[in-house]
Amino acid sequence: MAKYPNGFRECWGDYREEEDLEVATQPLYAHQKSLPKLPVPTLADTCALYLQTVRPLTTDAEFDATKAAVDAFLRGPLGPTLQKRLEERAASRPNSSYLAEWWNTLGYLHVRDPVVFNVSYFFHFSDSVHLAQRSQVGRAASLAVASMAFRNQVATGTRPPETLGKAKTPMCSTAYKYMFNACRIPRRDADSYRIYDPSTNHHVVVMRHNKFFKVHQGATPLSFLEWTFILTHILNTAGSKESSIGVLSSEDRDVWSDARAQLLADGNEATLRDIESAVFLLCLDDEAPTSRTEVSHALWHGNGRNRFYDKCIQLIVFGNGKAGLLAEHSMLDGMAMSVFADFILTGLRNQTIDLGDSTLTHAALVARLPAVTQLQFHVSTATLKAIAAAERTFDATVAAHEVHVESFFGYGHHAIKTFQCSPDAYVQLAIQLAQGRKHWGKDVATYEATQVRTFLHGRTETTRSCSSATKAFADAMVHTSPVDQLQVKAALCRDACAAHVKYMKVAAQSKGVDRHFLGLRLCMQPGESAAIFDDPVFARSKYWQISTSHLTHELFDGWGWGEVVPDGVGIAYSIKRNSVHFNIACRKPTDGSGLSTARAFGHLLEESLLEMRHVLEADQALKLPAKL
Repeated sequence: MAKYPNGFRECWGDYREEEDLEVATQPLYAHQKSLPKLPVPTLADTCALYLQTVRPLTTDAEFDATKAAVDAFLRGPLGPTLQKRLEERAASRPNSSYLAEWWNTLGYLHVRDPVVFNVSYFFHFSDSVHLAQRSQVGRAASLAVASMAFRNQVATGTRPPETLGKAKTPMCSTAYKYMFNACRIPRRDADSYRIYDPSTNHHVVVMRHNKFFKVHQGATPLSFLEWTFILTHILNTAGSKESSIGVLSSEDRDVWSDARAQLLADGNEATLRDIESAVFLLCLDDEAPTSRTEVSHALWHGNGRNRFYDKCIQLIVFGNGKAGLLAEHSMLDGMAMSVFADFILTGLRNQTIDLGDSTLTHAALVARLPAVTQLQFHVSTATLKAIAAAERTFDATVAAHEVHVESFFGYGHHAIKTFQCSPDAYVQLAIQLAQGRKHWGKDVATYEATQVRTFLHGRTETTRSCSSATKAFADAMVHTSPVDQLQVKAALCRDACAAHVKYMKVAAQSKGVDRHFLGLRLCMQPGESAAIFDDPVFARSKYWQISTSHLTHELFDGWGWGEVVPDGVGIAYSIKRNSVHFNIACRKPTDGSGLSTARAFGHLLEESLLEMRHVLEADQALKLPAKL
């Protein structure tokens, strides 16, 4: 079978179906055959861990009822039966995992919510240090050159595979083949994902004023100078804004599927294919956001018109040269995308990326430039109505959301390490303290994404951040005077950090609670039921009112995504040497108060970090030997 029938591969969420695209002799995929499989934890271990995680979320009576349900599940017969089914599923997939297809389909491709706000995530790049790359054209041109360099490494398999830690443990490379020349395709009930043949699709699509411009190029990438000429031409000739086809991709997936079917019926198949098969999209926006919060808004959603949200990668450059990317999440996670971002940003800063010939005369440059074609759509009355409806829906969704970036410059990971705490665990504890203050002692389920890509086709596991240890610390901080029991509070802080690190290590081995229980539930057959899964505490324990993730890069000014439940917050954070940055996204209050939940939470985080430092510095001072 041809690798790309009809020029593309249609993907339905099962990584095994695209395994033939991974050439074992290429460096990128050299370790794939030797990666360990995702383990199926023992039923006893997961149940014991589950009880630990729900204790701070329950009353004594609720916990007793939950423990009884867990004990009954362990004794059987259903619990052991489901465990056996799951183990058999894992054994039947020697070239994948028991989870991958379920996760990709049920977690992403089958979900009908719009990808923007609900699925996509963004990176906010720091400003360039090079003068020629600080304008909109210069920044966009440099990012395009660097991105093509990384893409060509992936397409040829010459990209070195990722490794983890000092032991250089190999990591799964499957994600990379879904990164470029790739696009999610809306369909009724369940989407697909397309990878187009990288050997025949080298073009990039540039968006300007809601219009699409196809930049043709061959296997030899364009230089920085060529890109600046092309992008200047597009800026000068794009004209006024027109009705946005791209906003249709912001819709509910079934609504967008119907709109796309109308576009195809109206003769737009070739135009859509040009967009969907592009290496990536490069969006040139008029807007010039300045603050971190303004840039977060503009990257996360923008105005919805100058985007095509199904593309895996959209590089976005604003009128003032600020830039970032927006990524579609279905088939790969943020850590693989951060490797791409690191390559382009570090390479451009350190000038290790070849920007091409800069000595060409104007005549020579014009003679060798590739064609630039504005892609034209045949737009019917039905499509115009769909666009108007999509714009109304999008604008209403934007109006219902808020984002706040809390940049704390009091201290960072350097000071936290002197407190003998893990920086990540410490910041997670600050989040727990902030939410404890916000809810006055009410603990809520908190999710921290933990990657498990040391396993074949591994993606993420959940670290459950709310624990009995975090509750004990938060209660001590909230319910006693700031100057009381400082050494006790410091000990509780370190205990809570240690508990978080312990759970994260378990999660990194894919032995957490959530993925295992998901697999067991999906193994249930019609007519089967289990009290453990019907227990209200079970639903409460995975209702992620606080969804978090940690990613730090010195060349990122921020990153983020949306909340995962209607009354929740999404908190993306970075811990730098002397600062901590939080991107907080949520829905606006509906009680008419007008108070910003995101901003209020940010202020509570800052208070928490200041008070935690006070406790730990006081504890350090008390432990110093008395001066003679």
